[in-house]
Amino acid sequence: MHKSKFLNIVLATAVLVLTILLATKNDLPDMRKKNSPSASEGAQTVVSDSAYIPFKKKSLGVRAELYPKPALVIGSYDSEGKPNIMTAAWIGICNSNPLSIAVSMRPATYSYGNVTETGFFTVNIPSSDMVRYVDYAGRFSGRDVDKFKETGLTPVKAEFVNAPYIKEFPIVIECEVTAFHELGSHRQFIGKVIDVKVDEAILDANGKVDVALLNPLIYAGGNYYETGRFIAEVGESLHEIDGQPFVPDYRQKYVNETLEVIHNRKSVRHFTDHPVSKQQIELLLRAGMAAPSAVNRQPWAFYVVTKRETLDALGEQLPYAKMLLQAQAAIVVCGDMEKAGNLKEQGYWVQDCSAATQNILLAAESIGLGAVWTAAYPYEDRSKVVTETLNLPEKHVPFNVIPIGYPTGEDIPKDKWKAENIVWQEHLNE
Repeated sequence: MHKSKFLNIVLATAVLVLTILLATKNDLPDMRKKNSPSASEGAQTVVSDSAYIPFKKKSLGVRAELYPKPALVIGSYDSEGKPNIMTAAWIGICNSNPLSIAVSMRPATYSYGNVTETGFFTVNIPSSDMVRYVDYAGRFSGRDVDKFKETGLTPVKAEFVNAPYIKEFPIVIECEVTAFHELGSHRQFIGKVIDVKVDEAILDANGKVDVALLNPLIYAGGNYYETGRFIAEVGESLHEIDGQPFVPDYRQKYVNETLEVIHNRKSVRHFTDHPVSKQQIELLLRAGMAAPSAVNRQPWAFYVVTKRETLDALGEQLPYAKMLLQAQAAIVVCGDMEKAGNLKEQGYWVQDCSAATQNILLAAESIGLGAVWTAAYPYEDRSKVVTETLNLPEKHVPFNVIPIGYPTGEDIPKDKWKAENIVWQEHLNE
């Protein structure tokens, strides 16, 4: 073969290979989109291309990308004793002994002058449903408006410091300024905590703040967010440390918390001895009563069992409810035959109680509790055990017993997706 002819063949081959490589490179983003789950495909996960190159960082320069930032409200008096509030996100605990909080304010704010002059302030922690007040307090100046008057919030003189707190906010912290630092755009005030006051409604059985009930606000990227669900106790996951790198997959993120709760719900049969509060049980019951029911009859009655002797008695007698011996509480869902009325024979009460039960199970998952559905109905022997142990009236038919407690982590959710269980109706006409 002539040398020139051979070189032409090599050159043509190189051009062909280069063309294929360039075409493949250009098609890669489209291939990703086709192969990756998307919100339009079941609305379950969020796609993020950043997950395809783990740990690759992009420099954003000097930006306040520290998460989460709290959304708190600072209370103070001006020189005339007028109460004022301002929203602060540049704030946090800065010392343990004495317990102190640091809050940074710009000199342009009205509260800056108030705190500088009086040497006191309060930190008011809102729940998420108070976001409108937090937003208002951060968008207007106390020089121009009376924020308490405009919002309808109630100022209360603090017990130990010369500053007002907000009556309606669930947690208030009274602080005395012990130092301040000029940082540049802001002055940082260091406030020693003098007293903390908490609404009893958000305390658990141990007298600690139940974060799920408080549901504090988070400020990020110019927006407000809720705190989110409980995921683990301190030290609980130490056994998972194995020296191997963890690569997060940001593609597998549910588009909202509702879908995440649904897919993470599991039947929990192993519980710790951590107590469950009355407030938590009420949250579950509210969820149960929010279920749909035929003709809005709401033919249910809920019995809450927390007495250890009763839980043990049920656990020992019911064949598939032995986990009651570990559980800290149980909800017994009953059908109320009087409420069911003339629909009793159609069995709608069974469907209604099933919907209520599923709501309770999902609500338990959403606040970090574990629960499991154990049937009483339609088994006569199990129904008799529940009826006699709880001394139920004849009109209340025990439908199931739901053990409740904090999960040990032994039980995990199951992936029950099976495409073969779906019949697409349009295919039948093809």
